[in-house]
This record gives sequence, C-alpha cells and structure tokens, in this order.
Amino acid sequence: MRALLLDEPFKMSAGDKPEPVVGPDEALVRVHRIGICGSDVHAFRGHHPYVTYPRVLGHELGVEILEAPANPRGLKAGDKVCVEPILECGVCYPCRQGRYNCCTSIRVLGIHTDGGMTERMAVPVRRLHKPAVDLSYDELALCETLSIGVQAVKRARVETGEAVAVLGAGPIGLGILVAALARGARCLVSDPMPRNREIALAMGAHAVVDPTSEDLAGVCRDFGRGDGGVHAVIEAVGAAATIQQSIEIVAPTGRIVIVGISAEPVPIPINHLMRKEIEFLTTRNSCSAFDEVLQLFESHRDALGKMITDHHALEEGPAVIARLCDRRASGGVIKAVLHVD
Repeated sequence: MRALLLDEPFKMSAGDKPEPVVGPDEALVRVHRIGICGSDVHAFRGHHPYVTYPRVLGHELGVEILEAPANPRGLKAGDKVCVEPILECGVCYPCRQGRYNCCTSIRVLGIHTDGGMTERMAVPVRRLHKPAVDLSYDELALCETLSIGVQAVKRARVETGEAVAVLGAGPIGLGILVAALARGARCLVSDPMPRNREIALAMGAHAVVDPTSEDLAGVCRDFGRGDGGVHAVIEAVGAAATIQQSIEIVAPTGRIVIVGISAEPVPIPINHLMRKEIEFLTTRNSCSAFDEVLQLFESHRDALGKMITDHHALEEGPAVIARLCDRRASGGVIKAVLHVD
C-alpha cells in the first residue's frame, strides 16, 4: 500500500509499505485525511528530539474503521472516527494518576512509531473516537490539534470572564483560542503574521496584536481591565522571547501555560515570578480531552473550519512539508491537509 517515508532529514519519498498486522484489541482503519503538524516539520528538518529514521509521519488523522473487534463503545466497520495518537504503558506513575499523556514509555503515532501517512493502519480501539454528529474527515483530522488546545486551557484553569492572552496564532494557538472562548473567556491573540491575526478575529478573538509593532504589555494591561495584566497567558510559539514576555504580561497571581517547545535554554527572571506569585505551568499532548473536543466541534464547526487553508494529495506531502519549513515562504498556511482518497 502507498505510504510516505521520511528516510532521513530533508529526504522524504513515496513508496510501498506492508499491510498492517492487526492485534486483538486493535481496529483496522482506512486513512482519509492527514493534518500536517509542526512536529512533522521539525522531524523533516531533523530537529525533533524523539523521531528516529526512517519514519512514517502523521498523527492528525480522519479515518474510517474497516474492521473492529467487539468493544464497549460499539465502534464498528464504516464508522468515521478521529484518532488519539497516544500509546501508553498503563503502569508507570503518570499512567497510574490517569495522566497517560506523560507516560514514561509513551509512543506517539508518527513520532516514536509509524503514523498515518499511508492508506491503512492498525490502531487500538480505545484510541478511536466517534463524534455524535457527522463530522467530515477534514474536521476529524483537526481533532488532535484541538485536543492540544483543550489540554492547555484545562491546565490554565480558564474561567468565564477572565482575560486570556494566546501567544501565537498557528493551528495550536487557534485551537487554544476556541477552547478558551468556549469557557467564556475574553481572548487576545498575538501573532506577527497578518493572515493569522485575521483568522483569529474571524474565529472569535476579542482583540489581536502585532507584537512587532505594538506594545503587547500595554495592550494586555488594558485588556485585563485594571488587574495589571491578563489572568492567563498560554504561549504557543516556543521561543525564548515569548516565554519571557509571558511573565511580563500576566497579572499578579495569574497563570502561564507553556505549550510551545523551545530547543534553547530560556532565562527566567525568578524575582518577577515570585513578586507576582505566578503559576508557571507546562503541558504535553492531551489527556482525556477528546470528548470535549468533539463537543466543541458540534458548537464551533464554522470557526474551526477556518483553520484548514490548504488541501493536497498524499503524494504532494514532501513538497508541502518542505515549503512549511519556511513560515514566510509558506504563503500563510495555517493547516495543510493531505488526502489519501
């Protein structure tokens, strides 16, 4: 069957892959849509710390069940589902806490083990999620992206009426925006790209900021309505400068959640953290988020659909990922989706 194989950094090829071997608790699924994630781009460039080569990428998936064993949720052949791409051990300390997203032996499809840039694959039934409404395969492929936003907003304990700043309006930042809006927050989004800011406004952001030409700290003080800054900052860039900026723009006793991954050391002004008594948190993957994700799709389909800006055939994947390595040369792509049909 057809597959895209990342042979080594900057070398990706189309070829054949053996049919999957399906285990007793697994379903055989046909892949219809694959969202291209920033982690796929990092793997392509050789910068991803957990990817080994060769690797079949792809963990944002809209799939159809071809075969499934008997299961408590009644999932069956013909069902359209999304995939939660985490394979956990179930016995380590994080798993025993129910926080399997931090499993010490975690395997993520398309990262630690082969993913969905192929025609068919075997997936544990427990990691397939069926919506209550008929979502398209495009929408199902967005569910994993949105799960990262849901997890970040849960970690930030966002509440109704709070002022939230989202730094970065790529796919993850926009997913955070929707999840925070659904909790009743007022949301400000900061991004240097005009198209990203436009889409953030179209998706419901109350305000947008160009951090290259505007005073983000001053805007956040005003947006916090006298509380000295925003109540929560969720950083979805992964740059040292924006992580440090989070400390400046959050209100005293506020919360910061770091979603973006920075490969460089980040100097942290501990005196500022202590002076404000800031909660400084991180987040990884998602955990038990897909029920909330599917509910968000029922109520925010129009907004979430704006995230997909590009469609391509599977065979175009190498060229698309290579183009996404340069954000400014990418033409303002928010989310590119590959079609396997």
